[in-house]
Amino acid sequence: MTVLDHKTVLSTVTRIVNAGPIDALPRRRADLDVLLALACARFQYGRAYREDEVNDELLVWLESFATKSVDHVSVRRELVDRQLLLRDAAGAAYRLNRAGLDALIDVSARTVDPGDVMNAVQLRREERKRARDATR
Repeated sequence: MTVLDHKTVLSTVTRIVNAGPIDALPRRRADLDVLLALACARFQYGRAYREDEVNDELLVWLESFATKSVDHVSVRRELVDRQLLLRDAAGAAYRLNRAGLDALIDVSARTVDPGDVMNAVQLRREERKRARDATR
């Protein structure tokens, strides 16, 4: 897989949130990989996180661009299954797998925030509507 740059990640997220808050994780593997990489980018390398800390971080992140039907626990499990977050044998601590994240998206792309992108898309849509209404 090619490491995705900022422009590609931004384009992918824009398409994902174009219609507003998402109500399910993307089915397309490449889209899901982008969202999982962005979720993973919220965690600091070298720090151990308790499960409740991971859950809280994911809840806050999802709140900005997803409906309540997108389950933070499912996202956490996907991060672990894809080995983007590594869980210790006891299941008590999670750590960022920086190599896994580096293999998905470039450092510059990790700042893309799906909530900000969704808000920008909605703002552009409203501006176009006002412009159309003004010409009528």
